[in-house]
Amino acid sequence: MTRTARTRSCRRQAAGAWEGGFHVALLGRRVPILEGVAKEVQAVGGTATCIQCDVEDNASVKDAFDSAKSLGTVEVVIYNVAPPFPPGCDFTNLPMAEAVDPEYFTRAFNIGVSGCVRCIREIAPDMMERGRGTILLSGATMAMRGGPKFACMAPIKAALRSFGQAMYQTYAPKGVHVAHVVIDGVIESPNTKAWATKVMLQDPADLADAFFALHEQKPSVWSYESVGMRL
Repeated sequence: MTRTARTRSCRRQAAGAWEGGFHVALLGRRVPILEGVAKEVQAVGGTATCIQCDVEDNASVKDAFDSAKSLGTVEVVIYNVAPPFPPGCDFTNLPMAEAVDPEYFTRAFNIGVSGCVRCIREIAPDMMERGRGTILLSGATMAMRGGPKFACMAPIKAALRSFGQAMYQTYAPKGVHVAHVVIDGVIESPNTKAWATKVMLQDPADLADAFFALHEQKPSVWSYESVGMRL
C-alpha cells in the first residue's frame, strides 16, 4: 500500500483505540506525522501522545516503550511497520527477483521483523506477568503468497507472519493474544482513489474496527489470523 494509505490506516487505528477508552501512544521515526495523527484523535476528544522511536535501534525502542509505560499499563500493541521500498523504487517499478540487492534485504528484515522483536521484548514479559494483553501485527497479501514483482518484500511479510504464529503458540497459554491481520487489498486514500474503478477499496475506519474486534475477542474463541479478502 502507499505511504499515504499506511498513514491513514494508522490514524483510524489510533482513533479506534481511543474510542475503546485507551490513551493512545503513537510511536514512529517522524514526529510531525505522529503529531498529525494525534490531532485527529484529540479532535474527537481523545488523548494521544507522540513518542519518537526507530525500530532499527535497540536503545530507541527501549526508551520509547519506557515512555509509553509511563502513561499507564500497555494493553494493546499494534506493529504497523511497512518494509521500505528498495532505493529508487515504488510499487510501479519493484525489482525482479534476481535484481534484489541482498543489502536491501538485510535492512528490510531489520525493520519488518527484527524491529518487531525489539518491541515485543519490551512488552511481552509485562503482559505475561499480568496474564492479559493484545499484540496485533499488520500483514499483507504478500505474507500469504509472493506475487509477481514482490520478491523484495514478500519474504519480509511472510517472516513476520511466521514470527507471529510462534508468538501466538507461546503467549496464548499465558493470557496474551497475538493476531496477524492480512490486509488483502488497497486501502482508500487520496493516492488510491483512482483504483476504485478496478478494485473495491478498503475503508480505513472498517480496518480499524477489524483490529479492535480482535482485541475484544474472548480467550475461548481467539483467532490468530484475520484475513480481509478483496472482491
